[in-house]
Amino acid sequence: MNINFIKTFLVASETKNISKTASLLNYSQSTVSGHIEKLENELGVLLFHRKKYGVELTNEGLTYVRYAQNIIDSHIEFQKEVRGLYNHSESLVVNMQESQYIYKYAQKISEWIINNPHVNITFKTAHSNFYIKEELSNKETDISLITDEHIINNTLNNIPISEDQLVLVTNCQLPSFQFNDIENSTLLVTEKGCSYREQMERILFKNNITPMQKIEFIGIESLLQHIKNFGGIALLPQFVVAQELNNHHLFLVPLDYKFATLKTNLLYNSNTRKQSVFSFIENVFSLEGELK
Repeated sequence: MNINFIKTFLVASETKNISKTASLLNYSQSTVSGHIEKLENELGVLLFHRKKYGVELTNEGLTYVRYAQNIIDSHIEFQKEVRGLYNHSESLVVNMQESQYIYKYAQKISEWIINNPHVNITFKTAHSNFYIKEELSNKETDISLITDEHIINNTLNNIPISEDQLVLVTNCQLPSFQFNDIENSTLLVTEKGCSYREQMERILFKNNITPMQKIEFIGIESLLQHIKNFGGIALLPQFVVAQELNNHHLFLVPLDYKFATLKTNLLYNSNTRKQSVFSFIENVFSLEGELK
């Protein structure tokens, strides 16, 4: 019996709503429905009554809640015992941009954390590629995602993991847009050192263009909320704004210019003795068999 099916069932028993359950677990609604249906098939009983605006536990479902929680608790205890985790823990420091965590890897990271309760994990953001490599070499950081730079360091293993398109977006559909129009626009950016901010600033410098106004945000989420509600333009990875573009909450700026792709490499110290480093990389980034 898949433990994830049981976890999905328990969350749904609390929310009584497929959509809310999907949101809490970072699953699609179809995945949540699939988990519940497969669990029902395995048990041979109906756990929920499906209603127009949600779900309601059947008598069998109400009975199973108690057993399901016991299964989850026993599973956690079993994991701890077989791995000797009562007396052993390991720390893991991962360096990645907020946008990468939220929009690319959150689901897989969440699953890995659940399956590795003995690991205390710290996520940090450092935009300076120099300091990132220094921290890796000094073993202050275990894993880092680094963008747009050729890596030369004999002690660090470097694996290319993605290449993403950058797009210029705003909150309304524009009939036309030229580079000079940026001089009459508000440019929204994330913190200094962010690779796509640096790319935009290089383009503006090369073309001798200064935006009318520039607003710097501490994170990608606050920038997105601002641009959707109050406008402005921003250069962002396409994976960050894909859903907003599909929902017409944001629109591509019709600028006749192809921005360079955002290349991301994964770095880790080849001298590490932490097994959690290899496990995290293999499971979160689907790189099993590629580690040196």
